[in-house]
Amino acid sequence: MRNLVLAALASLVAFATLPAHASLADRQSDNARVETTEPAPYSGQTVIQGEIVSD
Repeated sequence: MRNLVLAALASLVAFATLPAHASLADRQSDNARVETTEPAPYSGQTVIQGEIVSD
């Protein structure tokens, strides 16, 4: 019984000391990214309240 308890305790300690590995996606999402915004190209259409008005 004592050996079983010691083995269980040792396995719990060994499991707790294993490092937690983040996936590559997790590590890359933690990096700050700075991107410039680009305006949408002008379509030449007149839009009033969400409706396209033909010229």
